[in-house]
Amino acid sequence: MNNVIGIVNFHSDPEISPLTDSRPLGSTSFLGRYACCDFALSSFCNSGISTVGILVKDKLRSVLKHLGSMDAWVTNTKIGQEIIMYNEPAHLHPETNTDINNIRENDWVLYDSDASYIVIAPTHIIASIDYRPILAEHIARKDKVTVVACRVADPRKEFLHEALLTVNPSGYVEDVEDNDGSVSSPCLASLGIYIVNRTVLADMIHRYAAKNPTLSLSSLIYAVGREEGSTRPHVYVYDGYVRCIDSFRHYMEYSFELFDEQKGRSLFKDDFPIFTLTHDTQPAIYGKDAKVTNSFIANGAIVEGTVINSIVARNVKIAKTAVVKDSIVFSSTMIGDGATVSNALIDKYSIITRSHKVVGTASSPVYVPQGAIL
Repeated sequence: MNNVIGIVNFHSDPEISPLTDSRPLGSTSFLGRYACCDFALSSFCNSGISTVGILVKDKLRSVLKHLGSMDAWVTNTKIGQEIIMYNEPAHLHPETNTDINNIRENDWVLYDSDASYIVIAPTHIIASIDYRPILAEHIARKDKVTVVACRVADPRKEFLHEALLTVNPSGYVEDVEDNDGSVSSPCLASLGIYIVNRTVLADMIHRYAAKNPTLSLSSLIYAVGREEGSTRPHVYVYDGYVRCIDSFRHYMEYSFELFDEQKGRSLFKDDFPIFTLTHDTQPAIYGKDAKVTNSFIANGAIVEGTVINSIVARNVKIAKTAVVKDSIVFSSTMIGDGATVSNALIDKYSIITRSHKVVGTASSPVYVPQGAIL
């Protein structure tokens, strides 16, 4: 798809403290080997979108560390490219460090490109989306803006602070409201994914963004759509597996639900793989007394103890009499002899010392910060 540019939008990530204190959600580990942004990047790659801009809001080091050379997501090495888009002048001014101002600072995407369409996707939406049929519908309908949404059974419990859409009989957005948890009936929730004709987006930003430097991209799209009927977004309803990481609790819950084979297969498809940064790491090593049940264990881990219903990332060491249950352990962490970790997330480079207990509950998991020694 040489006439399409993809944009991965880190600006729309929710802040999930303390997990995102030192990293954006997009570069946060997921399932022990991926990062959350891998799903947006892989969807572009698998859809044949070979030119991708990556809108980074802050914590640039974490993003660059995960992306590396970015070769994992470029399928066309002759014309494919991924470009970091960072608004350095706005870095110290959070109120104007918006996705729109980032695009204005990196306006090659609007004015130096021959692409006809721009697809913008966030990093906190976990899904594997083929954009080819969505683009085909957008083009066939001659729409200027398409928003991708999904059906939500109970918006009090999911897609919090995302846009809830009211759609008219023709499929266009009639009204938008922020999901504050007060709506109980089934509805459509935006995935924060937009397909916009490049020249239309350039015109929107040129006419409106300078007047309101704190405006976000989603606010701009819906505001212009209300004022100008010709740019009213049409809604494409995606009915595949999709989850919105809007809280620490949901991060944990959606990680563990992928132990379910049916849900796992609906996200990880043989013909639509999820790519990530590759590491030259040996396979996981299991001691003769190791006991592992229903868990994801990444390469490079050394497991000599017991692991149950847990996610263990690269280069984690779990000692012989240690027990890890219903927990997530980030990379390069050590769990000592006799230690117990239950219903917890242990951030990377941490050490849980001999016989120490880190115990939470399913409804209130414990978080151990990066580099902690307990």
